[in-house]
Amino acid sequence: MACNIPSHGEGSEAIELTYFGEMESAELTLVNLVLWQLAAVVKFVVTPSAMVAAGHSFLAAWGITSMGSSFGVAFFWHFGKWVQRSIERRRNQHEAPQKKVFTPRRRRIVRLKNALGMPGLLCLSGLISVPLASVIGAKYFRDTPGAMVLLMSAFVVWAAVLTFVSWGIKHSIL
Repeated sequence: MACNIPSHGEGSEAIELTYFGEMESAELTLVNLVLWQLAAVVKFVVTPSAMVAAGHSFLAAWGITSMGSSFGVAFFWHFGKWVQRSIERRRNQHEAPQKKVFTPRRRRIVRLKNALGMPGLLCLSGLISVPLASVIGAKYFRDTPGAMVLLMSAFVVWAAVLTFVSWGIKHSIL
């Protein structure tokens, strides 16, 4: 799908913008695909912009960033649950059950969790890293039905927004 935008002035030609479709000049090999997906896990906010700047199409940047972040959510969600269980087991083996002490830090975390809940995590997920959002989700929302899928969906939406903004800036639309 292309759009011809006429330019104004003498002897000027129409500018053709590729919205979705084919790759512009960037080569996408299996190694590049895996590296871009890993970049989406580690630096989610920057990856769509870097992919658009490297010459990838909107769909390629959005799809690869979405897949990478979804794989990262699945990995860190299960990893976070495993870490939480092993910490709980270790505490139960070495210590007698004690009354929980609520420090000011724990109070802030609980207040923030209760105030924002799962919708807050979904809205903030694109601004914080994939591993951090996944571990927070696994710790506080592991019993919420479909929470992991919701978090993956939030990253897909964030990837679309960030890719569109980057693509629009590159093509002087925004």
